Amino acid sequence: MRKIFVVGLMFLALAGLPAVSHATLTTYIGQDDGAPVGGPFPSSASASYNFYMAALPLGPFVTTITFEGLPVGFPGPSNPAPGVTMALSAPNYGPYFSGVSNLTYPSSPNLYGFNITTGGSEWLGFAGGSATFTFASPTDVFGMYMTGLQQVFSGTNGLTVSFNDGAPQVLTPPINVNGGTEFFGFTDPGHLISSVTITDLSNDAWGIDNVSFNKASVVPIPGALLLFAPGLAGLAALRKRIKT
Repeated sequence: MRKIFVVGLMFLALAGLPAVSHATLTTYIGQDDGAPVGGPFPSSASASYNFYMAALPLGPFVTTITFEGLPVGFPGPSNPAPGVTMALSAPNYGPYFSGVSNLTYPSSPNLYGFNITTGGSEWLGFAGGSATFTFASPTDVFGMYMTGLQQVFSGTNGLTVSFNDGAPQVLTPPINVNGGTEFFGFTDPGHLISSVTITDLSNDAWGIDNVSFNKASVVPIPGALLLFAPGLAGLAALRKRIKT
């Protein structure tokens, strides 16, 4: 009888497994403080690789917006990739600083936003404001390269990455001291994230590039509950059998 009851518990656990799809949010960070335009960026590249390896199994694909081939200027394209809208809320400081740029600031370029795509030149800047990416199909991963951030302007916590995965989340990436580049990403398995907002209200001149996300592959909670119900029914039947 005890064995039958244990089997019932196992059946219940397996039937309810899809409902337990929310896992711990994990961040991926690599900093190359002071790295020049063109690199190398070993720490950023390593963090990016680890992020991609963790992200690929979570959804059907990972899309990366490199900004290459997009119209240059402010506020930039509203649809930088299929199924994605982008909105900037920031002042327009012109080329080198705001919107999609294909220029690198001529003096001390590692202290300003710059492109990190091999063979490319375009990147996105939004000094003193925010950029929001909204996804037609929700994601559960997000990553980006950040260039030119400096503690003298942004402090140690002036940059935030905010989203809602069922509860409001605000992540605070670290800030380089001497510009250069940094990769920052996160995976949040089982959560459906419709938009991500990156904000730095300081007067830091910086940029982002290679913005990456996926199409989340999860079992919706109502469907999971439907799978959970047979487990409850099976356990009830087994308990009734034990009593008789």
